[in-house]
Amino acid sequence: MSKKKKTREKDKRKKQKKRDWRELIYNCPYMLAVGMTSLVMIIYSDEIGIRAVVREAETAIVQVMGMNISTQEIALEQTADQMVKDAADLENQSMREQMAEDNAGICKGENDEIQSGNELNKDVEAEENQGNTDKRVKGVTKFEIYEPQETDSRYYSDAGKVALTTEYPYSMESDSYFNDAAFLGDSRTLGISDYAGLDAADFYCDSGMTIFKLLEPEGVTYQKTGNKEDLSQVLQQKKYGKIYIMLGMNELGYGNTDMYLEQYRKVVDQIREWQPGSIIYIMANLHVSKEKNNAETEFNNININDKNAASAQLANGTDIFYLDANPLFTDEEGFLNAELTFDGVHLYAQHYDAWRQFLMEHAVEPDGQETAADANMAQQVQQENVTGQSAEQITE
Repeated sequence: MSKKKKTREKDKRKKQKKRDWRELIYNCPYMLAVGMTSLVMIIYSDEIGIRAVVREAETAIVQVMGMNISTQEIALEQTADQMVKDAADLENQSMREQMAEDNAGICKGENDEIQSGNELNKDVEAEENQGNTDKRVKGVTKFEIYEPQETDSRYYSDAGKVALTTEYPYSMESDSYFNDAAFLGDSRTLGISDYAGLDAADFYCDSGMTIFKLLEPEGVTYQKTGNKEDLSQVLQQKKYGKIYIMLGMNELGYGNTDMYLEQYRKVVDQIREWQPGSIIYIMANLHVSKEKNNAETEFNNININDKNAASAQLANGTDIFYLDANPLFTDEEGFLNAELTFDGVHLYAQHYDAWRQFLMEHAVEPDGQETAADANMAQQVQQENVTGQSAEQITE
């Protein structure tokens, strides 16, 4: 057979196979339809007993499920009984332990390590005091916002806000409140020392004092003696209940506000370490008069506001408070009232009474006020006793 003939035969067979598959596919739906119809007829007529088989299977399933349900109910009943029994055992054990504790209490007097009734009362009192401490009111320092001006000074910028006195339920106190108070500051604090009549308080202040020099070894003038005192030594040796700080006027042209705040924070943190029980008051710097205000230099109220807003951030409302007396002395435009000042910066002597009243109306009781006063009194008595003993020895 020739090659061409073989090829034709091969192609013929392939075409025959394709035709057979196509016929099968075409006939398949008909075959399936016939098969399904036959199956339905068989089930419907139940010729081979399919229904009976299904009914028997359902019966068997119901029986098995019934057995399982019964078994579960029995198990649950047994579990409930066991739980009741366990609860009773637990209650009996608790009663036995309580009886043991009660019996042990009878013998407490024989054991030195058992706390006495007074010690137990102290513990209860300590817990109550802790609760009172947690409920202590916390002051809030707010700021009045305004549209800031553009400045080109390297010393300050317009903060765009004015710090307000810390909001707090202050008490009204008398002059005795300042018996254990220390005032630290510059010439304005010196004015309070000279004219406010707070003679019992200690004043450490100098004209030209700054926050950068306050704790330096060169010291600050102690107004009761006129001598320079190293505050870093004084604040570690003498205990104060309240400490007032007012500094910032002489820093207007020294460094910038960020440097000022950083140093102020260091000073406050250091004082807090030395005087852990005291209340610290950060006092706002008074504004200057309109005549004294100079926008072309650093000596102006925008710069003062910037410094005040910075230091007010240190107030925490618990033992550090910000006090702003400016509303007492400024006019409607925020300048120091010209009628109250002789140089645009400092008040006339007669106006320090209003400042004194402001301080008495914004008083916070420190936790250790009595302890501070007693400690100072004890120190004074001890010094007098030592002096008296030395005098007797010399006489003998």
